[in-house]
Amino acid sequence: MAINTEIEGIVALRPEPNGADAPTEEAVRVVTPIPAPEAPADLRPSEKPIRAHRRRGWVLPVAIGAAALIASGTLAGFLWSTIGERDTARHQVAVTQSTLTTTGQQLTAAHADAARRKVTSDYVTFVAINGGRALTDYETFEACTTYSPCRTAAQQTLTDLQAFQTQRAAASVPPVLSNADGELRDGLSAAIAALQELITGADNDDVNKVKDGSHKLDAAFLTIGKAEAALGTASS
Repeated sequence: MAINTEIEGIVALRPEPNGADAPTEEAVRVVTPIPAPEAPADLRPSEKPIRAHRRRGWVLPVAIGAAALIASGTLAGFLWSTIGERDTARHQVAVTQSTLTTTGQQLTAAHADAARRKVTSDYVTFVAINGGRALTDYETFEACTTYSPCRTAAQQTLTDLQAFQTQRAAASVPPVLSNADGELRDGLSAAIAALQELITGADNDDVNKVKDGSHKLDAAFLTIGKAEAALGTASS
């Protein structure tokens, strides 16, 4: 056994090229180095978290990015939903405003129509009452046969016709009845003038004036009757 423990064995040299044998006592020692044992892995606690942190260093940015992506998607969906709801609300407000405007216009038109109808109704009622009174006076005058009753009936008819004309002039006349009102005005004026002439003739024993006044009164009441018929047609 060799003295040096690192020497694994003695190997004889190859023969010389000239065929001479190598000396037996001489030998070449071949040293085979023994590999040094590997140092055990240092598993000290101070270094293990560092390596683990380095290995997992990509996890946190990825998690943050994923969370940001989810949050941005959620926020975008929320904003889109909010914008849609806002647009829907605006549309509903616009529709409501349009409906209210239309309703307001309809109410205004209804109020105007109701006011017009009231004015028309009031005027027609006024003409009917006063025209009926004047017609009653006229019939009473036509039925008399003696001077005193005829003179009294003529005066009463004149008084009522004059009051009728005054009230008519102050009344509110609907535009649709303006033509009929004009015809009624002319008929009342003619009747008033005819009665004044008739009364003057009766007071002065002027038969011609009495007859002329009486004919004019008949024509005037015919005009008044036509005007009242026109009022009824126009107001219906």
